[in-house]
Amino acid sequence: MTLYLEAKTSIPDLFIDYIEVRLASGESASLNWDESEIYRNPDGFGAKYKGVYFGEEPANGRLDELCDMVITDIGLYSDTVSKPKITISEMEFVDNGRSLEFSPPKNCIQEDGHVDEKQ
Repeated sequence: MTLYLEAKTSIPDLFIDYIEVRLASGESASLNWDESEIYRNPDGFGAKYKGVYFGEEPANGRLDELCDMVITDIGLYSDTVSKPKITISEMEFVDNGRSLEFSPPKNCIQEDGHVDEKQ
């Protein structure tokens, strides 16, 4: 599975380590990946995350489990800012020729990495 992501941030060296989600089933899953490619732009960055995992389990073939997911936490990293913020604007998961687009609410990820759930 591959994840394509668009994010807005003013921090030029910000990276995402993981994305914690709550699946429609109510189960929590930590999205991790084998490889990442980051494309910086003036508003933030676009990213391609290849080899997506739910925790330590490969996510291949599990696209349907991501329907109606909710982002609950994001691990952020920056060398220059100790309390980074980010807004994820778009996510697209691609798996075996199928895709799932996910546009999260325009919530800001807070300083501690937790999602501000205002809608």
